[in-house]
Amino acid sequence: MIQLSGILSRRKVKHRPSWHLVFEWEDEISRALSLPVHAPARPGWWARSLARRLGLKCPARHFHPMLEFVMIATPDNRGRYSRHTVPWIIDWFLPDSDIPAFLHSTRHCQQVLISSREAYERLTANGADPGRYRHLPLSLPDRYRLDPSAEMHKDIDLALVGRNTSLLLEYARRYVDSHPGLRVVVKGPKRDGHPWVYDLEGHPVADIDSRRDYLALMRRCRLFLYSTPGIDDGKPTQGFSQVTPRFLEALACGCRPLMRYPDNPDTRYYRLSDFGPSIDTYAQFEAEADRILSTPLDLDAIAAYLAPRYTSQVIKSIVYL
Repeated sequence: MIQLSGILSRRKVKHRPSWHLVFEWEDEISRALSLPVHAPARPGWWARSLARRLGLKCPARHFHPMLEFVMIATPDNRGRYSRHTVPWIIDWFLPDSDIPAFLHSTRHCQQVLISSREAYERLTANGADPGRYRHLPLSLPDRYRLDPSAEMHKDIDLALVGRNTSLLLEYARRYVDSHPGLRVVVKGPKRDGHPWVYDLEGHPVADIDSRRDYLALMRRCRLFLYSTPGIDDGKPTQGFSQVTPRFLEALACGCRPLMRYPDNPDTRYYRLSDFGPSIDTYAQFEAEADRILSTPLDLDAIAAYLAPRYTSQVIKSIVYL
């Protein structure tokens, strides 16, 4: 178990959309554990990064370390790892040959949290101490908790938005062409500087400028397309294909997935096969879409699946209260 003194946040220096979810996690953990969020300005981060790169032993302000999210694991320090923080690694794309360097760079950390189950298993197989290197999966912020008793107005069959593989998009377009009457929305021209989705007749349907807007759209959808990173998109993941929070978000919106994913420790950990097969052919896609659209949505089952995967529950599993 870990005892923390706070959360070290990059919210004052990182503004790309990929960080918005990280800051939501930080807020949820802060509330769940009554921990303060420390957010240095850019000069403070420069000083911290330089000290970490040089291996300087800066005096700690707190007896216990602070939690710090690290977006991408690197074999060398690059200012990411410190004896005064517990890094929580989000993305892991390192080959096994880089593991010794990573273990050396993080040797002063009291604990290192690894979100990918497959990466964690590779680390422990290559000498990482399972008492210090822990698997802690990515989670769904509690603010998106699914209430199975709340009514959901599903007026859209499929929204072709977000990152998807070309293969799933091809299958989806074929399915739409051969099944007239489906209500489908696609991303189109911006309105007042905001991205919007439109129906196939060109009528504007919804603003999706923010995460809140995007999730509001997903709550209206019956189907969503989902693929794990690297399976079709050519992303250099070194063979890793981790389940992302987008899967949990869509389930919490009452959407049902049409998926492509490999069989690996991460997809088994999240039990993706419970929600459908990995689709390899158009015939599979059509059969699965037909099945989903013709069967009722079981929100109670989805709520039960999500219950242990909310941020407050995940973090409490390893942290002293």
